[in-house]
Amino acid sequence: MKLRFSLQALEPAVPGRARLYVRDLDDELELGDYAIAIQRSQNSYYLHSAQSWDASLRWLPQQGWTEHEEGIAVLLNADIVDSLLANASDAYQITLADSGGEELGRSPLKLDKAILPSTAGGHAQAMELTMPVAAAPETPAPEPVVETPPVVETVAPPAPEPVKVEMPAPNVDTVAPVEPPAKKGGMAKWIVLLVLLLTLLGAAAYWFYSQSAKDDSPAAPEAPEPKPAVVETDNCTMDKLADRPGLQFVQECVKESKTSEQWLAVIEEVKKEGQCDVAQRLYVNKAQSGDVKIALAYAREYDPQDHPAHACFSKPNPATAAYWYETVLLSDPDNAHAKARFQELSQ
Repeated sequence: MKLRFSLQALEPAVPGRARLYVRDLDDELELGDYAIAIQRSQNSYYLHSAQSWDASLRWLPQQGWTEHEEGIAVLLNADIVDSLLANASDAYQITLADSGGEELGRSPLKLDKAILPSTAGGHAQAMELTMPVAAAPETPAPEPVVETPPVVETVAPPAPEPVKVEMPAPNVDTVAPVEPPAKKGGMAKWIVLLVLLLTLLGAAAYWFYSQSAKDDSPAAPEAPEPKPAVVETDNCTMDKLADRPGLQFVQECVKESKTSEQWLAVIEEVKKEGQCDVAQRLYVNKAQSGDVKIALAYAREYDPQDHPAHACFSKPNPATAAYWYETVLLSDPDNAHAKARFQELSQ
């Protein structure tokens, strides 16, 4: 039975919940009780419980299946949703079985980017439960108005102005007015002002002369400002891969800006080092980011027609190849090779 699996966010999105849609290409699937098995690409382990993976096959029975126009659907709980969102670089394959344990079909899982983990709503919900709701401020009862007599400000009377006491004019006949020597004091003042003026003129002339001398002298060349040393780092080298765990290497490497050809070269180097898990993570991350060339190369790793003999991809997988060809068509609908291979592998 040819099946396609996609996990879609609810509308509106609910943290930790998502709906699994099973598309039946042969139109043979009927409503009933089904179980699913989820296998991740990292190490081919199966999901056993909340973020617990093991090498042995584990069936997860699901209740509440409903029909939709292309097959059936079921609502998945937070244990499964959080496990699928725990690592963005992983890809997953789902197998469907009936109530008797008979396998009906398998296919890679397509994840909706709008799905939220349960932790996305945990803090907000906790705040709603623990934080007291601010009560509306009560309007205070009007206080009785107590009439108070107006306060009369006491203005201090202005201080009496000093009374000018007019002295009687001296008798002209007895007292003769003595005039100060105006001529000598006035002459001294003018002499001081003249000396200050001459001093200022001399200082100004010296300043202008020194400035013109500076302008005529050749300017000393300015020393170039020291530029900060540019440290070139590449987090995708094999030396970095040897120094850190594979997951950390992938998380740091995918932040680099590279062309499709450069990413393919990095993946080839990783495969030569025997780091198959890292190679798959790089493939998945870049293919899901919309890089058509990476998605095509990853599809060929599983395509029986182009399958290379390599330890990291020892066996072809037509369903996985069809999934990645379909991913190519989402970004490049006119890609003839992807369209032809997808149609042939889906038959």
